[in-house]
Amino acid sequence: MITIDLSGKVILITGALGSIAEHMVRRLTEAGATLVLTDIKSAEEASEKLRGWRIPCSSYVYIPADITDSSQVNRVVGTAFQKFPQMDTVIGHAGGCGLHPFASTSEDEYERIFRFNYFAQTYLARSVLAEWMKRNIAGHLIFTSSYVARMPHTQIPSYSSAKAALENLARSLALEYALTGIRVNVVSPGNVAAGSSLKVFDEDPAYREFVLRVSLGRRNSPESIADTFVFLCSPLAVEINGQILSPDYGAGIGNRL
Repeated sequence: MITIDLSGKVILITGALGSIAEHMVRRLTEAGATLVLTDIKSAEEASEKLRGWRIPCSSYVYIPADITDSSQVNRVVGTAFQKFPQMDTVIGHAGGCGLHPFASTSEDEYERIFRFNYFAQTYLARSVLAEWMKRNIAGHLIFTSSYVARMPHTQIPSYSSAKAALENLARSLALEYALTGIRVNVVSPGNVAAGSSLKVFDEDPAYREFVLRVSLGRRNSPESIADTFVFLCSPLAVEINGQILSPDYGAGIGNRL
């Protein structure tokens, strides 16, 4: 039996207090990793939530930040490297949306969704990659995307476009930094029974009917998504670079007739 031991590894996670992130934090902590967590919620709110998840205080450092503000991203990354100078794994997990049809979504709201799901990830990448280059660390940057990057839906045009851009960015960075030893990969879930995916599933009957017709007709569990991140953070994945891993129950294949 193969076991994954992440003892001694420090991992930074953005969007760390969400419903899918809960299972990522649990799994990575159980594997022995020390986590640097950031989210927009206050330190007090984070402490209460993490206590409810039964995450030991000794296992994490929490830094509140709005990741759509590049200066706040730089502050989080700088603080993390000051405390953990050899940190070599970063997960850009923050993202999400509600339903936002193009015709009825304002310009400001459309751009806000895109900025949160794409440009905020570029801020993270710039800051982290600069630290790794300066410190000569062969780091691993992992983004969270979605299968809608390749199978767009009419109700979420900004989100699906942002995720498509993010996947292309990840592959571009993987190529650009390959000779430094830095790797960039993406986890691209299907419809997860948690978070914004669950919100859209519950709100849109057409989307719900579509989801239940794809491949196995099931939604992903958040635990399965967390397991994919644990794998990518482990030594088992050291030769994976520039890839889109899709724990999606086959949703990316298409619809059954």
